Amino acid sequence: MSNNWFPPEGHPISIEKAKELIAGALGDVYRKILMDCCVPIYWFRLNKDNPTILHNGTITLLKTPKKLLGVTAAHVLRGYENDCKKQKVRLQLMNEVVDDLLERVIAISDRLDIATFDFDERLVKKMGKDVSPLNSWPPQPPQEGKGIMLAGYPGVDRLESRKLEANFGLFTAIGVARVVSDEQITWAIDREFVINNQKIRPLPPNHDLGGISGGPLISWFETSNYISYYKLSGIISQANKTLENVVAKRADCINEDGIISQRGIIL
Repeated sequence: MSNNWFPPEGHPISIEKAKELIAGALGDVYRKILMDCCVPIYWFRLNKDNPTILHNGTITLLKTPKKLLGVTAAHVLRGYENDCKKQKVRLQLMNEVVDDLLERVIAISDRLDIATFDFDERLVKKMGKDVSPLNSWPPQPPQEGKGIMLAGYPGVDRLESRKLEANFGLFTAIGVARVVSDEQITWAIDREFVINNQKIRPLPPNHDLGGISGGPLISWFETSNYISYYKLSGIISQANKTLENVVAKRADCINEDGIISQRGIIL
């Protein structure tokens, strides 16, 4: 796909009307969908005098026909594993302490940069989230040039208000898929189409989005009579602040039981 994006011809909603909808109540609905299906994951170094956050990322909540899953980027989990080997740490999902995250792991693919966890309704409810997030199955990749939205929790936007407590600002974006390959999806900020919204401050140029790894990339699809529906398409793997783009690994490699496979091969 070229850098010059054009809206589809003959669509009943014009580009001007679409901007109006996204700047209003429809944009709020989209952000609520994103907010409901992801949580921050972070861990403290348990220093007696001054516990500090070592790293943070994002976990996407996914309901399959068989399981309630947590999904993140494999490198987020590997970072936690490495820090656990070096020192005593405390891991939290939102404000909930989760001591058994490594015991919940179902599968890890370092090549695809995806890790899956076995979650339960009790934990999800304690985090204040919907127990049926992203339950349209199976995941489906977007078409190049079609609508997507993505979210995650950048580390630079967190506030450590109290000892062993943190508040995270949720980054959300609505755009189009730039490039879709066999394994990944790329989105790039197109500032020509940035919509001004009084509720949300504009994304500063070259903003550091480190921490959104593991967050959802969701695609919008339409039936022949223009009825919209959405599905999980990818799990965010990296964000380049210089190029202002985000790369997500395709989520259709995740099976109903949380096992990660590609073309029938378990990874």
